Amino acid sequence: MQIIDWVVVAAYLIFALGVGVFFARRAGSGIEEYFLSGRSLPWWVAGTSMVATSFAADTPLAVTELVRQYGIAGNWFWWTYAIGGMLSALLFARFWRRAGVLTDAELTEIRYDGRGAAILRGFRGFYFATIRNCLVMGWVILAMATLVSTLFPGFDKGLAVALSCAIALTYAVLSGFWGVVVTDLVQFALAMTGAIATAFFSVREVGGMKAMQSGLLEAHGAGLTSFLPSLDGSSFLPMSAFLIYVFFLWWCTDNADGGGMIIQRMSASKNENEALKATVWFNFAHYGLRTWPWVLTALASLILFPDLTDDKLAYPQTALTVLPAVWKGILVASILAAFMSTIDTHLNWGASYLVNDIYRRFLRPDASMPGLVLVSRISTVLLMVLGGIIALQYSTITGAWILTLSLGAGAGVVYVLRWVWWRVNAWSELSAMIASILVNIVLRVWFPDLKFPYSIPVVVFASAAIWIPVTFLTSPVGDERLHTFVARVRPVGFWSRFRPVDDPNRLGRWLFLWVVATAALYGFLFGGGAALFGRWGLSGVCFAISILGGWYLFRSLDREGWF
Repeated sequence: MQIIDWVVVAAYLIFALGVGVFFARRAGSGIEEYFLSGRSLPWWVAGTSMVATSFAADTPLAVTELVRQYGIAGNWFWWTYAIGGMLSALLFARFWRRAGVLTDAELTEIRYDGRGAAILRGFRGFYFATIRNCLVMGWVILAMATLVSTLFPGFDKGLAVALSCAIALTYAVLSGFWGVVVTDLVQFALAMTGAIATAFFSVREVGGMKAMQSGLLEAHGAGLTSFLPSLDGSSFLPMSAFLIYVFFLWWCTDNADGGGMIIQRMSASKNENEALKATVWFNFAHYGLRTWPWVLTALASLILFPDLTDDKLAYPQTALTVLPAVWKGILVASILAAFMSTIDTHLNWGASYLVNDIYRRFLRPDASMPGLVLVSRISTVLLMVLGGIIALQYSTITGAWILTLSLGAGAGVVYVLRWVWWRVNAWSELSAMIASILVNIVLRVWFPDLKFPYSIPVVVFASAAIWIPVTFLTSPVGDERLHTFVARVRPVGFWSRFRPVDDPNRLGRWLFLWVVATAALYGFLFGGGAALFGRWGLSGVCFAISILGGWYLFRSLDREGWF
């Protein structure tokens, strides 16, 4: 690190703190400003914030682990979420914005009624604010500590991580969601710049794309760089694992209808049109733009460090080896940006549950607005401390990803059904969440040999064996509540008893647009990847699918007034 590198890092940190001070007064005017920026975000701000907050210092490390262990096809572990991501964009983004909730837990008392709805809201708010939220913050902090210890040998990594957390905490506490989304714009640009630069210099270090492909082919075979697993078993990712990814992961987890942090940005958008466009932009940027710089660096690391035993160290080791002056500063600043964009989001998002769904709902319904803002800031600090404690328990980042994903694998289908089927009730959702957690505990204690992803179908079906009977053994939601919900959200699906006669059910239309949008997204993703590897025929076909799908989607939405 040269002086110019440290200047780049210092400039970014000063900017982040300046944003916190600048928006402090505005964020303190009320909890809608503090947690949702007054529901005033245009699509490009909300969507870019979704992209920035969905990857942190952990993501390039975990992607490197996946590529080194399972080849490029190993990324289907997270590529498959593009299917659910586009479903959220084309269907659920509009519903969430129409619901007008502060948190997704608040929806429970809009969609359901009675004692069950109140219990579910409290349980969901506490679980996602503390357990689910802090598990994620723990692995993000672990990744940051790993990067610091690798990039700066001998430097106290605990001190570096503590400093980073303190800066993120400062502007998150001061400026709330305003600070989060404004810094996310710069953090996204900075993180993309750092990732692209690292990929460029890594590939150049090993002699260019052709030399890298030849070296990998000789050392590992063609399966390493295949985008899909092969039936003959030559690929690094087993076909059975791939099928579970594609047919289960995208709909069975907590993010099945958007996921808390994405929902927060949908709710913060100006209107439902902006929420839809923001989520479409997020998915194309998240999967189509960000994948390949990380993948290229991971592949180059297999040539530069073929015998590295701890795969999560490969990314920072490669960056440290190949980056020249100035670019090292940009990389460190981009890592800080990615880390802080995720941490501040989790702090703000987690605090929103504690304030809106625990404190105001059950403890102090009559709390004043200044009092709620104060509790919001205290909650933010407490969550930061808890996340730091949990970080000490982790040893592998992909293992932490798998743990968090598995805990919610039995409840995702209920999250989808509550939007399209009137019969689902609060007890359905609560039993699915608890069953998913308990089944995971049973599998880990008594069946430790059943590894991920083969445990996922077991969690899904075992949880369904509980929540489906619970649904039909408990009373349905009252007609009055369902009429109110349908009038407010205007969902599609099986709501004929509650939908006005002149309001047609357009579920089939939106599902068709979802398929078109998903094809366009995967065409964009693999078209770019194929071009990088010189597979021009495949690239042309994929880009043609993407362009045609994108054109049809844009034309269809434009006809309905979305633009």
